[in-house]
Amino acid sequence: MTVLVAYATHSGATRTVAETLEETLRQEGLSPVLADIAEDPDPGGHEAAIIGSAVRVESFEKSFVRWVNRYSARLDELPLALFSCSGSAADPARGGRQKATDTFLESTGIEPVAVKNFPGWVLMDRIPVHEQLLLKTMRTPTGDFRDLPAVAAWAREIAPLLRR
Repeated sequence: MTVLVAYATHSGATRTVAETLEETLRQEGLSPVLADIAEDPDPGGHEAAIIGSAVRVESFEKSFVRWVNRYSARLDELPLALFSCSGSAADPARGGRQKATDTFLESTGIEPVAVKNFPGWVLMDRIPVHEQLLLKTMRTPTGDFRDLPAVAAWAREIAPLLRR
């Protein structure tokens, strides 16, 4: 069973989440295909999809939103899981919620079988200078907050949901 694992990244953390999903799905006996949204992957020909985006300033990557809108009819035909990746997802005050995810789901109308917001990283050397200034002004904590074992656990949890 082929599963498209498509992602849009800003500084690379979302790619590492997608790679972990791909590896774990392969271990679960599925045939994942990893693709960067920048390559405009066609979800047609796949039997399921996991799609995800980096979050910047409370929004999904614009390229990701355009891609989902372009392929929404094909995505609606598939069992679909959605993930986001951001430094802010590590904040315990958010309780696992992500405003960008909620806004995206409301605006697109897609209905995933599973949704997860993963912590990413805030590494200043990977962020444009103008964004660094904003993050410093906001006193955003910096560091690598990824939990790749939690990503793998989620992939194992949703694998049966993708096999409908």
